[in-house]
Amino acid sequence: MTSRYVLFHDPWCPFCRRVTNFLESQQYSLPMRDVAQDRDALKELVKGGGRGTVPCLKIFRDDETVQWLYESMDIIEFLRTELAS
Repeated sequence: MTSRYVLFHDPWCPFCRRVTNFLESQQYSLPMRDVAQDRDALKELVKGGGRGTVPCLKIFRDDETVQWLYESMDIIEFLRTELAS
């Protein structure tokens, strides 16, 4: 599953921390892009997702499309469902 998702975040963002705390509690890690330190990550987020808001989960679908999921609780619920399956 890790290669199918990338989490865009800012370490100072409390909503991002909510998602990373959930991941830690599940002992699960994802590739992460720090938009505060990586300008290319921020550009990719804005270009692909349409806004620079974090946290954002980039989801690579089996049909080769990409979905950008915003909002910490939506990301957590999505990952909780994915981890359960």
